[in-house]
Amino acid sequence: MSLEIKKVGVIGAGVMGATIAAHMAGVGIPTVLLDIVPPKMPDDLAKKGVKEDSKQFRNLFAAKGLEGVKKSRPASFYTPSDAELITIGNLEDDFDQLADCDWIVEVVVELLKIKQDLLSRIEKVVKPTAIVTTNTSGISVGAMSAHCSEAFQKRFFGTHYFNPPRYMKLFELIPGPKTDKALLDDMAKFAEDKLGKGVVWAKDTPNFIANRIGSFAGNYINQLIDEMDLSFEEADALTGPVIGHPKMATYKLADLVGLDTMAHVADNVYDGAPDDEKRDVFKATEWITKMVENKLLGMKTKGGFYKKDKVGGKKVSLVLDRKTMEYREPIKPEFEGLTAAKGAKGLAEKMKTLYYGTDKAAEFSFKSQSEILIYSANRVPEIADDVVNIDNAMKWGFNWQTGPFETWDALGVEESVAKMKAAGMTVPAWVEEMLAAGCKTFYKKETGKLMYYDVASKSYKDVPVSPNLILLPSLKEQNKVVASNSEASVIDMGDGVACLEFHSKMNALGDDMVSMISQACDIVMEKFDGMVIANNGTAFCAGANIFFVLAGAMEGKFDLIEQGVKTLQDAMMKMKYLPKPVVAAPHAMALGGGCEVCLHSDKIVGAAETYAGLVEVGVGLIPAGGGTKELLIRNSHERVFPVAKGGLVSKQIWLLPFIARAFQNIATAQVGTSFREAQAMGTFRSTDVMVPNADFRFKKAKDMVLAMNMVGYEPPKPVNNIRVMGRDTLAVFKYALYNMNKAGYASDYDVVVGTEVARILTGGDVLADTFVTEQHLLDLERESFVRLCGNKQTQDRMEHMLKTGKPLRN
Repeated sequence: MSLEIKKVGVIGAGVMGATIAAHMAGVGIPTVLLDIVPPKMPDDLAKKGVKEDSKQFRNLFAAKGLEGVKKSRPASFYTPSDAELITIGNLEDDFDQLADCDWIVEVVVELLKIKQDLLSRIEKVVKPTAIVTTNTSGISVGAMSAHCSEAFQKRFFGTHYFNPPRYMKLFELIPGPKTDKALLDDMAKFAEDKLGKGVVWAKDTPNFIANRIGSFAGNYINQLIDEMDLSFEEADALTGPVIGHPKMATYKLADLVGLDTMAHVADNVYDGAPDDEKRDVFKATEWITKMVENKLLGMKTKGGFYKKDKVGGKKVSLVLDRKTMEYREPIKPEFEGLTAAKGAKGLAEKMKTLYYGTDKAAEFSFKSQSEILIYSANRVPEIADDVVNIDNAMKWGFNWQTGPFETWDALGVEESVAKMKAAGMTVPAWVEEMLAAGCKTFYKKETGKLMYYDVASKSYKDVPVSPNLILLPSLKEQNKVVASNSEASVIDMGDGVACLEFHSKMNALGDDMVSMISQACDIVMEKFDGMVIANNGTAFCAGANIFFVLAGAMEGKFDLIEQGVKTLQDAMMKMKYLPKPVVAAPHAMALGGGCEVCLHSDKIVGAAETYAGLVEVGVGLIPAGGGTKELLIRNSHERVFPVAKGGLVSKQIWLLPFIARAFQNIATAQVGTSFREAQAMGTFRSTDVMVPNADFRFKKAKDMVLAMNMVGYEPPKPVNNIRVMGRDTLAVFKYALYNMNKAGYASDYDVVVGTEVARILTGGDVLADTFVTEQHLLDLERESFVRLCGNKQTQDRMEHMLKTGKPLRN
């Protein structure tokens, strides 16, 4: 990759601009955030005596944008300190700060003339190697830059983020008519690797790909529910998880986005695509117009299709009745087809059950799904050259589990086309040609490779795969599985590296998984040079399977519980001291036992969106797979001994602040809400590596194993000199817990559990400045875990978590 971006300029500090700046800073790029000078002095500043020539006034909009993202929830920054990489200014005094930027993104109001004027100004100050892009969601990229020089147009194109930029994977790349193709290729690689995005190649058409298809889907459903007399909650039940779409479905999503925004997106298509065969679908229904007029715009106005209210002193969610324009309590949808679909096994079967059913729910599903599929097919090659880019845009931009063409394959292309034609629908000619040629699916697999039907060549082509990707499903298809059981597998990644993959429900730690961790160590010792621990699940590992712990506790089988904990501890220690490198590659949730797996690895190469922490106190337990021990070592031994030089002995260092940090993390079940935050908490080491693109962590973790071997890997030495503070310091923690209890911050049982955590971290019933081994701390963990299992309050906490998914504060 030849593209090097050391500084970014973002113009426009509204919600989108400020969050783009936050994401740039989050991946370590210094960023300048500029906005206009306010047209007049706000009254609150005038009362404070602020002058019009002051930076406080002139940078007000940029400052408000930065303050907004600092407070945003979900967080826009990986850690609060990322904000230090953002410099604010205004477009009059600080425009020259763009001169040394390598990339400038404009995110100003969606008016063509304003954007054109801004580009004229930018062209005069930027260096010739700078890239300039627009985050417009609908204005033509070509029209925006048509007045600029050819040299400028070569380096100008669209880079459309979805909101919020930190979390949404989609990054639409929209070339202008004269954009340098090599530069676009470099930006695509940069966006994938450095920004962690999924890149789709769009055409310069209204709303590009995701919003074009998404807007059609939403507006068609608006018309269909009128035709079929369905309520908003009924439509949401039929357009959510049952067809692989998010729980927000159609109308809760609309509330999140805002009705005014959705109306604007629809108008873009209506005005900008006069030849669209479904143009009239983009006209707002009468009730949408009324809602916008009445400022029922969604969450931003605290009321849209749904709103929160109080009924009888209780908070409830109400839904709008579009006929009366009044809110009412929602009615649970009752459809035979929906019930049958929910009971089907696997997403494909759920979709087929609903699509091919005979009741009202099935009729809705058939009509809505069919129209979306047909509309998507008619957009090739108008908005994208192939089905892959359209599918990826909908998966990454709208969080659909399957894109339109993947959905069509799941429904059965031949069968669904026959049903569509029988209903009088017009199927795109190229789809019928595809079927007539004997091509029965849009995707197929050959020799382990995924291929797609290419409309232009009328043949199958390989789906492009980044060299940074390692696909475990593909390795499995190539018979690379070395060992497997119900919860985990060992897979040969090539080049002498094995992958330990978890695949239980939520990848919760059970007996089989623990067994495979130990077995994987033996396999690596015999056949491989190192091991990666990674998987593609919705969670890296959500912790231990507490159902079995609860069952054993309620039956009084404490010997079996103790043996299970001992087996887990032994597996973790075996992995920690394996004479070959072990690299964990977590993503999403690495909680409880999942976090402990990471803590016992040599190195962590994890996704930016990794939520890691030891959360066992939430179910009345303590981390007993070595997690408490490891946090003590990381916060005291590893942090203290490196500074104990020049004759300074460890006893001269006051350990309490270091141990208190570990105690706080465990006793309050703190979870790092990003990889960087886990590092800041001390859960992950500062030398561990964050990977912005979660898909690339497999390859980067494998490369880390190879690199560790290349420089001469040395396994960690046993830690047998862990200094602990003993019973006197335990009394300090007990007093702190007592005060927290009296102040209402900790329940009576929180104190019991917290005392067990403190007992382990201080080394148990020993004198101050005693040196202990790891095994001593593991024994303390095991004793505390079993003791807590015998308490009814812990059993109640586990039962409540299993029933509700939420912690019980008893």
